[in-house]
Amino acid sequence: MAETNTSGPVIGVATEKGPKRPLNADAHAHHQFHDRLAVAIVDGTGSTPEVAEFAQLAAATAVRIAARRTPVRGVMIAAELCEDPAVEHPAPSGTIVVATMLPNGESLVAWAGDAAAYGYDPEKQEVTRLTTPHTQGQMLREEGLSDEEARKYDNVITNSLARASYHGVESFVTHRPLLILASDGIHRLTDSELTDIVREHSGDPEMCAQQIVKAGREKSRDDITVLVVPHPHPKTERG
Repeated sequence: MAETNTSGPVIGVATEKGPKRPLNADAHAHHQFHDRLAVAIVDGTGSTPEVAEFAQLAAATAVRIAARRTPVRGVMIAAELCEDPAVEHPAPSGTIVVATMLPNGESLVAWAGDAAAYGYDPEKQEVTRLTTPHTQGQMLREEGLSDEEARKYDNVITNSLARASYHGVESFVTHRPLLILASDGIHRLTDSELTDIVREHSGDPEMCAQQIVKAGREKSRDDITVLVVPHPHPKTERG
């Protein structure tokens, strides 16, 4: 459902458990601090109650920090929730994407893993993926392997909340007036397919999120979570 508050932000939310998963280990959260809005998705690794609880805690932690500081800081603080110096790959863990929307129309985005951020350009009327997945499959594509072969390794994650303190966090700034955050359950949808959905439903974030999840389900049996977030202070308001 769409989440709103009296100060204006509208967030379209849709989430669905994978058909054969015992529970939904995706989590999402948002937090507003003064005129800064932070949103996040965490895709928990696994399908246990412990993983689902961790994912929700990590998402809630990340947005509270990101709204006050930056998404990079939010990811790194959330990463501390699963740190364990006694093991190489602490658990539970998960992938994460966080965005902070600023009053000047900019959005700061940071991520670790294959949770993704997409941006809608209303002038070109197109959606493009703004994040590069941290997966072995993506690394192989960049080395020249065909997409067909590389796709076999898309489920091998090379960065996550458990690994962020070692591998770091990528980030960028965008002026796109509408962002879509998603878990990897929609990763087989093309930018063109997303564009068609957003063109039709950009004025209704809740319906837009629901339709993206519906389209993603046709190509994935994973948990799927989508946030459709219009910028509360879009750059266009200032010319």
